[in-house]
Amino acid sequence: MVLASQAQHGMWITEVLHGTGTAYHMPFALWFDGPLDREAMVRACEAVVDRHPVLRCAFEQRDGELHLVPAAGRPPVVFTTAPDPGHLLRTEIARPFDLGRGPLARFTLAEVSRERHVLLFVGHHLVFDGMSKDLLTRDLAAAYAGEAPPPLPMPYGAPPAIPPEASAYWRARWRDASEVVIGGTVRTVGTAGRAEEVLLDLTGEMAAAQAAGVTRFEAFLAAVHGLLYSYGNAEVAVAIAMSTRQAGTRDHIGLFATELPVYSAPKPDTTFRELAHALRAEVRELNRFRDVPAARAAGGVRPRPALAPVSISFRRRAANVVFPGLRTSAEWKMSSRTVRNVLHLQAVDGDDGLRLTLHYSPDLVSARDVEAAGEDLRAVLAAASAGPDVPLTALAPARARPAAPPPVAAGSGGPPAPARETEAVDGELVEQVRLIWMEVLRIDDVAPDEDLYDLGGHSLTITQISARIRKRLGVEVPFDVFLDDPTVTGVAAAVSELRA
Repeated sequence: MVLASQAQHGMWITEVLHGTGTAYHMPFALWFDGPLDREAMVRACEAVVDRHPVLRCAFEQRDGELHLVPAAGRPPVVFTTAPDPGHLLRTEIARPFDLGRGPLARFTLAEVSRERHVLLFVGHHLVFDGMSKDLLTRDLAAAYAGEAPPPLPMPYGAPPAIPPEASAYWRARWRDASEVVIGGTVRTVGTAGRAEEVLLDLTGEMAAAQAAGVTRFEAFLAAVHGLLYSYGNAEVAVAIAMSTRQAGTRDHIGLFATELPVYSAPKPDTTFRELAHALRAEVRELNRFRDVPAARAAGGVRPRPALAPVSISFRRRAANVVFPGLRTSAEWKMSSRTVRNVLHLQAVDGDDGLRLTLHYSPDLVSARDVEAAGEDLRAVLAAASAGPDVPLTALAPARARPAAPPPVAAGSGGPPAPARETEAVDGELVEQVRLIWMEVLRIDDVAPDEDLYDLGGHSLTITQISARIRKRLGVEVPFDVFLDDPTVTGVAAAVSELRA
């Protein structure tokens, strides 16, 4: 079966197949207090797997397409004791998946004490998304209570055709953005890296939505855009997660989400209300083409490890479910401890309020700057609640307002950042890489500075090149290298660094 999300999620598929570590691990934990029936919980996990066959799948590349295929076995349900549950959770979250063999999900039920247990589910993002957490919890609770929800068919079908208007839409709007100004410094997206977290409770500040006449998500998005503008980003690029579920897939666990960029270029006199309503219109227009991969529709634009330096995942949480005889709490925002952006804002909006986690790479931005950004975001929302028609420049905290002309981030029309100086690469190594390219591309000659994508290269080509480099040169070249510098010289330089 061809995976429909190959079309829906083209910005992710190539990356997740090529060495991103835990960046696409989706962990979710349920804590139980009370007399848990261990056997019933194990049966409930198995029932969820039977109901959602996507959890029993692996991936296969065939004829230039990704195919879901049955895995060699079922997702394991392991029982263990965990006097140190933190260590167990970290270990299980980091444990890799074999995408080619599967399955791409696993359960660990751990006894912390006689009356306390934790159930950890880890799924790969290719078969699991944020809303799947609610569905998993609902179906687990039903199965634990003795109900038997019926099996669901495989949720994916043929990739949707790309309408001409979608191509025109993306061609006009797509702009590569890799830099963002935070804390007075230009931060550049790198590869997926280790993540740290800052936690915030923004429940009280979300009155800004009602004041501006927009939804809570739209107010939150406007606050992020407004804050980044006040930091000196003349054009703001923020990637947002969007659901692609339809009526027929409403109850399916799987990957029914896409990540797409939303741009804004406010003026000094733009008000919060004006920005929020402009972004509302932009997102609604974007929603028409959410099933279309921007890279494919934009006429050959190459995807980056992250679509924008800042990203948002904003999810409305379903009501709590009941596991008979147990007190239950869920960790809705567990982290894989890896981040693809400079800053990722993960918001869960429930009946008990809005909780925000700011995931950041300490290699790119300091904890102090992220903590300051969190408090600045709180201040923008609070000020917008009191006066949504005040200009953005007045909403931002004083420390967030640039006293001088701000640095210009990429994509905003300013001068390009100076190129990084690189040491000369060994000529013999360049020649070895060049010969591999010629073999895979089946062409007689490749110049060291020619662009792989201009030569007709694509994700499967990269897979073949990487395999031959691994076999002959003894190193695993991350897929990101082929995005950052898709030339023979660039890849040879990466090989040289990896060897060192």
